[in-house]
Amino acid sequence: MAVVVAMLRVIYDKQETDWSRMALEAVICGALTLAAGSAISAMGLSDQWHMFIGGLIGFMGVQTVRKITVKAVEKRIDK
Repeated sequence: MAVVVAMLRVIYDKQETDWSRMALEAVICGALTLAAGSAISAMGLSDQWHMFIGGLIGFMGVQTVRKITVKAVEKRIDK
């Protein structure tokens, strides 16, 4: 789900429609989804959350996920 949504988002944005950009974005979103899926299982949540998280990560994109993660980590470090 993340791979497909990421590719469609890159095509829709029309900013960098190079095939290598689409492929890398899609693969990274897929990898993030796999990592999030492991976290979902570790937290004891239902496996149905995998599809939702995959779509969400694909829709937001790698750079947005990275920005959110950096902000969250910086908040915890500041405390």
